[in-house]
Amino acid sequence: MKQKRFWRGFVFTIVLLIGSSCFGIFLFLQESLSSLKDEYRLSNLSSQVTVAFDEKGIPSISAGSREDAFRALGFVTARDRLFQMDLLRRHMAGRLAEVMGPALKESDRRHRLMGFEQVASAIVQRLPQDQKQVLEAYAEGVNQAVDSLTVLPPEFWLLGYSPSAWRPEDSLLVVLGMEEDLGWTGDAERRSSIMEAALPESVMRFFIPPIDHYTDRLLNGKASAMPLPSIPENELSALLNNNGGSEHYVGLVTDVPPPKGSNGWVVGPSKTWDGRAILANDMHLSLRVPNIWYRAEVRYGDVRLTGLTLPGVPLIVVGSNGKVAWGFTNIEGDFVDLVSLELDLVDPGSYRTPKGKVRFGEREETVRVKGEVDFTFKVQTTEWGPVLPESLLSKPAAVHWAALDPDATDLHLLNLDAVNDVQEAQTVFNRAGGPPLNALTADKQGNIGWTYTGKIPKRFGLDGSVSRSWADGSRGWAGYILPEELPRLVNPPSGFIVNANQRMLGDGYPYVIGHYFDQGHRAYRIAERLSDAKNLTERDMFALQLDTKVEFYRFYQRLALSLLHEHNDKVQVQLKQNLTNWDGFAERDSVGFAVLVEFRKLLLDAVIAPFMTKCREYDPEFRFDSAMIDEPLQQLLEAKLPALLPDKIHYRDWDSFLLNLLIQAEGNVSAHNSADFPKSLAWGAVNQVTIAHPFSDSLPLLRNWLDMPKVAVPGCVQCVRMGEPGYGASERLVVSPGREGNGILHMPGGQSGHPLSPHYGDQQQAWVEGTALPLESGTSVHRLELVPHGG
Repeated sequence: MKQKRFWRGFVFTIVLLIGSSCFGIFLFLQESLSSLKDEYRLSNLSSQVTVAFDEKGIPSISAGSREDAFRALGFVTARDRLFQMDLLRRHMAGRLAEVMGPALKESDRRHRLMGFEQVASAIVQRLPQDQKQVLEAYAEGVNQAVDSLTVLPPEFWLLGYSPSAWRPEDSLLVVLGMEEDLGWTGDAERRSSIMEAALPESVMRFFIPPIDHYTDRLLNGKASAMPLPSIPENELSALLNNNGGSEHYVGLVTDVPPPKGSNGWVVGPSKTWDGRAILANDMHLSLRVPNIWYRAEVRYGDVRLTGLTLPGVPLIVVGSNGKVAWGFTNIEGDFVDLVSLELDLVDPGSYRTPKGKVRFGEREETVRVKGEVDFTFKVQTTEWGPVLPESLLSKPAAVHWAALDPDATDLHLLNLDAVNDVQEAQTVFNRAGGPPLNALTADKQGNIGWTYTGKIPKRFGLDGSVSRSWADGSRGWAGYILPEELPRLVNPPSGFIVNANQRMLGDGYPYVIGHYFDQGHRAYRIAERLSDAKNLTERDMFALQLDTKVEFYRFYQRLALSLLHEHNDKVQVQLKQNLTNWDGFAERDSVGFAVLVEFRKLLLDAVIAPFMTKCREYDPEFRFDSAMIDEPLQQLLEAKLPALLPDKIHYRDWDSFLLNLLIQAEGNVSAHNSADFPKSLAWGAVNQVTIAHPFSDSLPLLRNWLDMPKVAVPGCVQCVRMGEPGYGASERLVVSPGREGNGILHMPGGQSGHPLSPHYGDQQQAWVEGTALPLESGTSVHRLELVPHGG
């Protein structure tokens, strides 16, 4: 009996200690939550700043000057997103492994090799004084926010470190991070260079056509003087007969990753119910917790800015100033060249340039690694940029990239605060540095426009699609396209302008913008809807952002149905019924669509990969993908040339070969069925979005607390409503300048990066369900006064 009482007491004591510990941890976490006082004193404020927070934690900042406004923005952003900001700068500086461990070593090595830290420092030195002042004010606001925290956010004490002071250079690192995310095309150039070496020219042209038929229609056939190439049957047959068997090409061809892109369009007075101009913009990026954007309203003097900011950067990235609204989409252009280096035969420590033999530069980088010894490596540098660690076609290659040029990045977009119309906004866009983007605008007078922003190289002697030597001076860059040379479009007769990452210019434009544009189905669908539209409102524009019609897959539906003839096979009968009943949309309960998506993926590898095996002789890791891949794929599938049947050993003809892939696709999709989607082959069983916190993989027990709930969503990669697991619309914005009260804006997650905050995920459900939230902040529920120190 005494022993039982002892064990009961022991268990009770353990439970009490665990409960006390948990309660203590909870109180500690609560203390780290960014609870705001009514007043804070900040150094270097010129006058008092008021910040009103609404029920979703969205700040509305009212200040007397630009510097004070962005100092306050730095303050409130850091209190909500400090750990995210620290990760963003560490990522680009190559300093993640020192706090998060060995898994980040290679990422750090790459970013140290590129030298982004040095680039950011050089950018700051070159900026005009007004931009420097804003950066310094923002940094001061961030640092004073950190000082105001009683306890740092939980990620810091879990990792066991404190953040260093924020510097103006750190904001530039965040900008460079967006440039890297949107603009790195070195891998595509490497791929094309290998294909050029391994394949006949006719085959390379066939598999990398200059344009797809949707974009061709949007540009009225003016996109390329070169027609789509015909099937080079003899050359392809020769490659097929020498490919060495299917085991050599499984996984060699993959679907192109979703474009780091966006949808953007503007409509003019002829399309709206009351003669206004309206802008719609939904930016497509990797989804994360917290979301990449932070909502804010900023007021100073006569300036009224409403929209989204990038944590760490003092800028309203997209939004409205009350007179002009602007949004961006990625160009999917080419601002990177891999320069093939010619080594000096006598002195391998030198390379050839137009000026003669030059010795490689060299710097040493040391990466600190949590839990391991530091590792040090050397970086070779050239006049064109750093040397990559991997050779290309047995030669070293240097990276020449606009993002590594300190003269190509700035914060000139700050000047959008004072523009009065589309033309003034386009002048700002054309002169600005930073990520090259499509810039769409609408103004209060009803004008609409499109142009480019960012620095776009002016190449000579090459088009940048494949690696070349620049040693003899016949190839290179002659700076950047001048602002007055950049294209502009204002008030077209159609009454609207659309960009969804497709090519925007025909062959008449004298400079190369890119080679990797997205296929034009999303833009074609948007243009199709807008062409017939009248009396549009903000709600109509928002509804179009949620459009899931996807005619892109009709080809694959027709192909699949043509293969299903067996009436005694239950699988084929049911599959034929499901595919016949598919209505052309990618909704959660769309039946049959998931099979078509999987069927296309299998076709890419099974049909195209056999012709690519020779590329593996030049690079064992070679993988092929292209946004234009459906053009050659569909040509091959329509022709069904016997000589090009990929597997003649196991199949007597194309139809039996394709039917096997279709049945395999059905089996793959059926494996995803769940109790939530009892309908056979429902799209929602496959297309489930996962938005994860950086810690959820390493702390799986906390995953349900840290991540947004996994949920089925409508849309697809080719839909206007872009979406797939882990990727999609990072925001949806609709606004008519001067009518911001009617505007719409929502985003996944919420304002705060703290899991205990009520604003950690309070916008998530609206984003999932496609519910409109107001652009402008709501009724103030908390008022914060920032007063000058000593005032």
